[in-house]
Amino acid sequence: MNANNSTIDIDINDIDVQDNNNSDNGSSVVDNTNVANVDVEIDENDIAIADKDAPIIMLFGPRSSGKSMTLVRLSRYLRSNGYTTVIDDCFKSDAKYKEKCKEFQNYLSTKEALPGNAYTDFLLVKIVKHGRTICQILEAPGEHYFDSKNIAASNFPPYMTRIIRRLPNRKIWAFITEAKWDVKHSMKSAYVDRIRNCKNMLMKSTDRTIILYNKMDQREELYEEGKIHVGPAEKAMREEYDGLAGVFKNTNPITSLWRPFNYKFVPFCTGFYFKEANRLKYEESENIYPRLLWEALNKCIKG
Repeated sequence: MNANNSTIDIDINDIDVQDNNNSDNGSSVVDNTNVANVDVEIDENDIAIADKDAPIIMLFGPRSSGKSMTLVRLSRYLRSNGYTTVIDDCFKSDAKYKEKCKEFQNYLSTKEALPGNAYTDFLLVKIVKHGRTICQILEAPGEHYFDSKNIAASNFPPYMTRIIRRLPNRKIWAFITEAKWDVKHSMKSAYVDRIRNCKNMLMKSTDRTIILYNKMDQREELYEEGKIHVGPAEKAMREEYDGLAGVFKNTNPITSLWRPFNYKFVPFCTGFYFKEANRLKYEESENIYPRLLWEALNKCIKG
């Protein structure tokens, strides 16, 4: 889905995109943009994906971009629509990962927001229906995708290159961008460069791409009378992340006539956040957001 004038109906009676005083849109769950890396050794040999067939969804984004809560919101939506979410507790064997699996499963049934991930936090979630694994969603520490303290980095951790280059599974890259990301322009440019670096070094022709524009509630002007203006939303993303669309320019002289870019655009909002008894609570967003994401993922999985 590329820029156009399409709109999508949603029920936003419970949304107040103007009031930022009593709600927390999620950007302040953890503010680690300028936090130095934690020097923690990661056992690269203790990371494995046994399923060599089901596509792997790579949730790609810096810290605090909303990867964890995107996974929570999508999982809740899919569970309510006949799918099963299975945490792959064999992805890593250490006790900390096992605890993370239990924690994630528990959060799916609560109204509390997930805490910010630690540097070594991973998660591999399988989406299953009728006993068949539809896809596997990989969440990894944000610094492994984009390190705000080393924006010129060109290499990825060895475990990622093994997963990406050696496994035969189709990879679907969900690049997370954030509406009104409160960082310097140079940081956004560096993030675009990192995605370009990823495409050039790691992505194959069989891979597929989604650009997810998260925290849409920060852009009040993109809503009108209960509708998301998808075309203007994509235009806003392109303006905020200058050059990102061009990374995925369609160079095929035929298909480029109707599909100028090789990505699917998804406007997104995980939910609305507020503090209660010194704990961060979470009211999930309307189903239109995870539905759009799942529709885009399904198209990538099938084609």
